[in-house]
Amino acid sequence: MEKRPSVIQRTAEEWIEFGDNAFNSNNFEEALQYYMNAVEENSRSPFAYFKTGNTLFALKRYEEAIHYFMNTISLDPSFSFAYFKKGLCYLELRRIKDAIMDFTSAVEINRNFPLAFYRRGFCFYLLRRYNEAVEDFSKSIELNPTHALSYMYRANCLFQLKQLDEAIANYDKAIELEPSEPKVFISRGVANLNLRRYKEAITDFTIAIAIDDENYLPYNYRGYCFNQLKQYELALEDFERVLRLKPNFADAYNNIGIAHIGLKNYAKAVEFFDKAAKINPLASAVYFNRGNANLGAKNYIEAIIDYDKALTIDPSYSVAYYGRGNAHFALEQYRNALKDFTKSITLKPDFYNAYIARGNVYMKMKYYKKAIEDFSRALECNSHSTIAYLNRAIAYRADNLYSYAADDLNQFLRLHQKNDHIAHKVRNWISNMGYTPEY
Repeated sequence: MEKRPSVIQRTAEEWIEFGDNAFNSNNFEEALQYYMNAVEENSRSPFAYFKTGNTLFALKRYEEAIHYFMNTISLDPSFSFAYFKKGLCYLELRRIKDAIMDFTSAVEINRNFPLAFYRRGFCFYLLRRYNEAVEDFSKSIELNPTHALSYMYRANCLFQLKQLDEAIANYDKAIELEPSEPKVFISRGVANLNLRRYKEAITDFTIAIAIDDENYLPYNYRGYCFNQLKQYELALEDFERVLRLKPNFADAYNNIGIAHIGLKNYAKAVEFFDKAAKINPLASAVYFNRGNANLGAKNYIEAIIDYDKALTIDPSYSVAYYGRGNAHFALEQYRNALKDFTKSITLKPDFYNAYIARGNVYMKMKYYKKAIEDFSRALECNSHSTIAYLNRAIAYRADNLYSYAADDLNQFLRLHQKNDHIAHKVRNWISNMGYTPEY
């Protein structure tokens, strides 16, 4: 590097030119010295301070860079890019509110500054101020319609705002502009997953894997989709791949356990939930799922213990009350079951399965009118429920309300649409009560 000689006088502009050559060759330390020489030569040059700050930023010396950008702005308050770069320093230092102030100054000086809008939007996104973030990403896109990241992060915000179809449209645009970025495919896949479009989600995760097969996330999400589609063997393949990439990932062990429940390998499922609980002992879902596995294996006491653990961690876990209620029901502990199903419904008033379950408890206790009320509530939640019609018919018949029972049994036949053993039995019930089967 050329030292500043004592006999040869150079102008600030010459030092800046030397600095630019070094900077463009990625010789940042050398460039820094040249730019500092420029500052020393002309302490009134905002450009010299800016170049020095920019180089310090490249060297990740953010606090020092801020000092030089502040000097730049002091000399030239209209230097919008100095505010922008200072904002980037604050962003790197996770001083998000300070970064927002600088990006705001940048766009107030220059309303046609798409990157400043994008960066401020990103700060709002980090602060979960999603509506403000959407506004800034939209302005960035208006100024630069080819900026893929603005579409991606606007989509992320729309996802958080539960505007899933709009989010997917933005992911589509981001992919059109940048088709080799796996994160966008993963994000669109998650949006499709939340819309229960599992096949579309699987396609997205498969593309993400094709781009980067060392990322465990798309395997995990794709495995989740396979679980939802009851393609448990395919799910297991994906989760095993996840564990090769991330051996201590509790979520993968949990998901493997769920797949084994689907395959009715309850003992195997418990083994994997044990591993998940060991890694993450405060995950209420793991204990809930292990409770389900024990329930499937008819280990009712162990199931109750697991549901208790889940509820200790999360007392608002409505499905854990439901699971524990099923275990109490299997043990003929009807009053305990009743309390659990009632608590589950209190927490989740549209919980269809809990109404069915509580109705079954009332049936066992011979409280037929209460059972009828619960089966009716279940039908309000799901008007096409064959089991709700069938169970309500049984309750009506037990309460000697035969015409209502016959109506419900005919509704069951209408929805069931199968000529199997249960359909034959239901027709006999209708005939034995003196009514005519309609289906």
